[in-house]
Order: sequence, then structure tokens, then C-alpha cells
Amino acid sequence: MDDLADPPCGGQAFSSSLGIISVAGPRVLLDLLSRRGVDGSRLARATGLDTDRLTDPAGWVEGRVGMDLLHRAADVVGDPLFGARFGCDHQPGRLGLFDYLFLTADSLEAAFDTAIRYFSVAATGGAYRWAEDGDRAVVERVMPGGSRFRHAETYALSWHLAMARHATGSPVRPAHISLVQSAPKRHHALAEMLKADAIDFECPATTITLTRRDLDLPLLGADPMLAAMLRRHADGRRLPAKSWPDRVQAFLADGFTDRRITLDAVARHLTISPRMVQQHLQEAGTSWRAEVEAARDSLAVDLLHNSLLPTRAIAARLGYSDERAFRRAFRRQHACGPDAYRRSTTA
Repeated sequence: MDDLADPPCGGQAFSSSLGIISVAGPRVLLDLLSRRGVDGSRLARATGLDTDRLTDPAGWVEGRVGMDLLHRAADVVGDPLFGARFGCDHQPGRLGLFDYLFLTADSLEAAFDTAIRYFSVAATGGAYRWAEDGDRAVVERVMPGGSRFRHAETYALSWHLAMARHATGSPVRPAHISLVQSAPKRHHALAEMLKADAIDFECPATTITLTRRDLDLPLLGADPMLAAMLRRHADGRRLPAKSWPDRVQAFLADGFTDRRITLDAVARHLTISPRMVQQHLQEAGTSWRAEVEAARDSLAVDLLHNSLLPTRAIAARLGYSDERAFRRAFRRQHACGPDAYRRSTTA
């Protein structure tokens, strides 16, 4: 796995925001709550989760929503170790594609390799890294939100261990575990649940240190042909490595004719909330209004240079209220009107 990723100081990094997650996780959680007699739909409404999205196997929801749902569930159930217990009780396969990518690898090392490489089919927040350390290896999961989402952190960690133990049929015991969160009151119960030789709290990242003996274990469900098919399918599902401004611009590049270009529209297209669109753009040093003006200007320049459309028609195509609004906007960008710009580029 030498070409997998850099050590924890570098490595494969994802958005520092909470990102988005596959609907599989929230769907499994709501199913669990229903079996326990908890009204999951009420919790979903409290987090702003649109449960209609959960019917789409390839759907996404905001990471914030998924983490909020998990923490509200823990409060309702009254279990301070709910996240860890939820992960430890995970039934392999319930997360769909991501689980099967893990289960069909040749060895436990290859399974973690696959999980890191195809992490973006399950989530986009935080980061995943791998580092060799002699006869051990450290799997590092930088969780978005830091220590604010302790149940999400322990769920992610216990999911890894549950999958490793099921996939190998062996009692994989990590040599060390580190957690970002402070030690809970029942930290001894947590350590026993995770079956770790050592566990530390208030660390920079969530890590699992595994021995070479465990990493070399073959997987019971190893299937090279199926694994190759799943990877090809996952390649088509992974989100493109684009910045949020690039994703917004890709939506706007389809034009302004015959559709309403609104913040709500682009949010629906990106399957996140309007507020999250604004937040992502702000983190990238831009705004929704700036991206719309940039897209309009790019299309305006293209139409002025490569078409004979009058400015009135161009204004309508770009979604301006009238020709005067288009002229004012164009002049702000180019210090000249669209007619003068067209003459200068065709002279």
C-alpha cells in the first residue's frame, strides 16, 4: 500500500467542512430506532432530514444532518456509548456498496486500502490516511467537526473494527486507539467494548493501530472478480474532485434559459441545503451572487463574441430583468458596454 497515501502529516484530504454522506447510514439508524420503538421520523424532522431522500440508494444528505441525527438518537435512547455500540453491532452489508468493497478484498490490509481509496462513495467530510510504522500500521480518520460529534467518532471507529472482525472471522484486537473526544465517564466500558490494548483521549485525530499479523489476515469473502466489478461501479459513484465553486459553475454553465436560476435550485441539484451552499462558497472565498455574476459574464462574453444575437436577446437568455440591467452589469465588469465590447472583439 505504499502508493496509498502520505503519513498523517499529509495524505489524502477532503473538505474540512462536514460534507455530505450517503443516505445508507441515516437509513440504517432510523431502522434501528424503529425496532427499538423510537419515533425516528420525529428525530429526522428535528434535524431537517428529508426522509424522501432515503429511498434513493445513490442519494446523499448533509453530513451535519447525519451527525445530528446520531446524537439526538443517543440522547433519546439514553446511552452514553450509543455511537460505539451502533458501530459494534453493525451488520456488514447494510451500508451497501462501501461495505461490499471492504468485504471482497483479499486481505485486511487490502480492505483498508479499498476503504480509503473509495471513501468518497460514502462521505466527503474529513480525511482518511494510512501510515506504516514498522510491523504496525495506523489508520487515521480525521473526523469533520472535531470533538463536537463524539458519537459519530466512536461509530466510525467501531464500524472499522466490526467490519475487520466479521471479514476475517478473527478477533482483531487493535494495538492502540486514539480519540479526539475527552474521556467519557464510562471510558473503561468503551475500551472493553472496542477490545483495544490501549486507548487515549483528547488526541489530534481518531486512529486505529493494527499489527502486521492482523493486517495479513485473509478475508473470508475475498472475491477478486466481484471486487473488480464493485470498484468499477464505485468509480462511477465517486463525487468528482471539484471545489464547491466548480460544482456551482458546472450547474450554471448549462445556461439560464427556460429555467429558474436560484439558490434553492442549485441546492436541490447538489443535494444539500441552500445554507450549506452559501457556507461552502464562503469557505472558498466567494458567494452565490458572485458565482452567478461570473457565470453570466462568461456566457455574455461568449455570446457577444460568437453569435449575432442582439443585446436584448442576450439579456433575456442570461435571465436579466431587462436589457438595461444587462448593460449595467456588463459595464461593471468590463468598463464598457456590450456593444462596444462586441465591436472591439470583432474588429
